Amino acid sequence: MTIDEIEETLLLISEKSNDEGVAVAAFTNLYKSYSKFLNAVISGALKTCGIYDEHLLNTVLSNTFFKLYENPLIFSFPKDAVDDKSFKAWLSVVAKNELKGLIKEYYHSNPSLEESGIETADLVEELSSEVFESTNMKVLSDALNTLSERDRDILLTIYLFHEEGRKTPSDTLDSLCEVHGTTKVNIRKIRERSEKKIIDYITQHTQLKPLKNVK
Repeated sequence: MTIDEIEETLLLISEKSNDEGVAVAAFTNLYKSYSKFLNAVISGALKTCGIYDEHLLNTVLSNTFFKLYENPLIFSFPKDAVDDKSFKAWLSVVAKNELKGLIKEYYHSNPSLEESGIETADLVEELSSEVFESTNMKVLSDALNTLSERDRDILLTIYLFHEEGRKTPSDTLDSLCEVHGTTKVNIRKIRERSEKKIIDYITQHTQLKPLKNVK
């Protein structure tokens, strides 16, 4: 994306309280444009630490974009910027800080680690095995990964704007229809099919009991 496109996109997201549908469409476009790049950055950071955990990667990726959605105007281009390199660099810093924050949170929740003299690399291994590699959480992540990119984006967007006892906002549905070139009827079918696929996967691979009648 060009500088102008990114700035316009961030501005549209910042006005989500006025037009949620437009904000969702803008955010989806931004996510599609930079999620692969950020995925590679986080993956590289994890491998540098000596680990690779799909759930941890997805958590950091999701949290980074969620922060951007919540506060899009926190980023601004330097005056001498000529392309999106500074935006990519900023996303990378936010993602890496998110990863460090998760490690730090785990470290402080286990004060005995400091006394034991565990090194950072060992701490990361501990974090991976005890927090982010729990069987159930990995299965949940794997279940989502069985969906196509389109179906996963649609389902996660619907749940992002879900409110207990209320239907999905019409603006959100309109935006999804526009972004994915489909109809509201198909969006409903995709959601139902995706939910069934996830429930079936979870049922087969864990002892978890998925919630029923989630609307």
